[in-house]
Amino acid sequence: MSYTIIGVIGHIDHGKTSLVAALTGVDTDSHPEEKRRGITIDLGFATFTHGSDQFALIDAPGHQKYIGNLLAGVSAVDVGLLVVACDQGIQAQTLEHAAILQSLGVSKLIVAMSRIDLVDANTQQELREELELFLAEFGFEDIPQVPLSSVTGEGLDELRSLLSEMARTTERSATGDFRMPIDRVFTVEGRGCVAAGSPWSGLLRIGDQVQIARTGQLVRVREIEVHGSDESHSRIGVRTALNLAGVSAGELTRGDELVSKDTHHPASRILVDLKMFVDAGEIKCPTTIQFHTATSATAARIFGPRSIPTGGSEVVIVDLEQPVVATPGQACLLRRPYPVGSFAGGRILGSVQPAAKQTTRLLKLGKQLCGSSAAERLTAWIDFLGECPVDSLDLQAALALDAKEFQAAVLSCIENGTLLNLAEGKVLTSPSLLIRLSNFILKTLTNQAESMDDAWLDEQSVTQRANPIAGTATTQTALTQLIKEKKVVRVNRMIAVPSEQTVLSKKQLNRMNQLLSLYRDERKPPTLKEAAAALESPPDTVASLIRFATQQRILIDLGRGFFISQQSFDILCNELRELFSESPERSVAEIRDHWGITRKHAIPLLEFCDKSEITIRNGDSRVQGKEMPNQSSTKTTEPEL
Repeated sequence: MSYTIIGVIGHIDHGKTSLVAALTGVDTDSHPEEKRRGITIDLGFATFTHGSDQFALIDAPGHQKYIGNLLAGVSAVDVGLLVVACDQGIQAQTLEHAAILQSLGVSKLIVAMSRIDLVDANTQQELREELELFLAEFGFEDIPQVPLSSVTGEGLDELRSLLSEMARTTERSATGDFRMPIDRVFTVEGRGCVAAGSPWSGLLRIGDQVQIARTGQLVRVREIEVHGSDESHSRIGVRTALNLAGVSAGELTRGDELVSKDTHHPASRILVDLKMFVDAGEIKCPTTIQFHTATSATAARIFGPRSIPTGGSEVVIVDLEQPVVATPGQACLLRRPYPVGSFAGGRILGSVQPAAKQTTRLLKLGKQLCGSSAAERLTAWIDFLGECPVDSLDLQAALALDAKEFQAAVLSCIENGTLLNLAEGKVLTSPSLLIRLSNFILKTLTNQAESMDDAWLDEQSVTQRANPIAGTATTQTALTQLIKEKKVVRVNRMIAVPSEQTVLSKKQLNRMNQLLSLYRDERKPPTLKEAAAALESPPDTVASLIRFATQQRILIDLGRGFFISQQSFDILCNELRELFSESPERSVAEIRDHWGITRKHAIPLLEFCDKSEITIRNGDSRVQGKEMPNQSSTKTTEPEL
């Protein structure tokens, strides 16, 4: 049996509820205020079967004041049933409702010309012609019109047959994570909270846990009911009532969504591909609006071009007062708060984190996301983000792709060079980000050379400065490329822009690396003479290299011909500070033994510490000086050459 949701819409008091009652035998005006005033205020729900087709009818209010209730009803509609009373003709909400259906993607529409028992044939024909003209303006061509009367029953059989022709022929596939926008919440005595709506994706079974997207609260599904019948699992697009444990009806409201755990996170800033209605006046940006999507409604502010003309299309940024669940391709509606009225529909392109001064970049991203392929949309997102983990579920969700489609898009982008795969295949990076990083590194090093006597910077320091732009792996890739292109020179862990003071020949660089290997992780380093012997090089050559290394702060000159690497010295300072924490005064012998070195190396080291005020000499003992580095400022590892 096929299952089709019919949205019954139209101007106030045109006979919608009477028509639903004639088709189903159910009076959907169940609210006391509706009975008193004779109009539909809230959504009404009823079902009927015709042959092998089952229909769920949503009776939506027609009054302008209650248009938000209508929007909650049409968010999952298959066929629109537009009711127009022959004795009143086309009214303001008639046209607005048609525009809303068109903007929300409801392509199937039937016009029910009600109350034919109150007019003559000429009036009916005039209305037919007017309807064809007006509906064409909203993109509805060749729409069937059924003259009928809920009082006499005339035309009802024709309407039922026409609905069967438009009925869904296939079951919706329950793929992806579960998501159900809530359009109704109530309490059943003895059973507790019941939330109703039409599941959009995924599968839910009795006993499963779901999450309230707005609060993150987990609730358990006690029972699943579809039109009065108990079911073991949910079905996509079928009106469903869920009996929930762990929450009361007062904690949920229309507009809330039930989703699989840790999926479909609400967003407060989204990009929308907006399409102005043909009868709406020009809109200016920025402006405050009412934003509707799924079953939620919230005040919002839109940003984009200075003005959008009637019938125009533009990408806009929407800042929402209340976050909503927003997925790519999801339909939305925009309304003016005053004078009240819908002026545009749209499709959500994606959600982004709020940030200042991003308007131009966001609008560019939105335009790139419009109507492009999966690979193009992936490239657009990475260009905007700069880089992203290759296994990012958030990125996959932003593209509205399943795992297989996402991987295919990633491979396509890597193969054609629009994206780079770094960090051993774990990070996707935009080539434009590498250009930004290269410029940042060169600017940082150039400023260092121009403003300081020392042109060199620690490589790790530069990487840390680049953290707001990119991660370490991406920065290292950019730096490696700069070194390869000889735009940056590196000696051990120090880097600089090339100059007469910073450039070593290839032979010198090779010998420098051999020299530094003698000092790496060494707390008993060789003297200049011992280093020359180890390298089998003249002392003058080694002295020149050591002088270069000390100028670049790679080695520290302790005096008496002793040198030590900065990393080894940092380690010794950490150990010395720990020793002083146990006792404020220590002898040379105690310090020497704690360091595990001989007096030959201990004395030059302590004399350097005294000179640097790291320690203070007190006879044959030492106490901690004011320049003793703290642990956070020292480094215990040395990068590879």
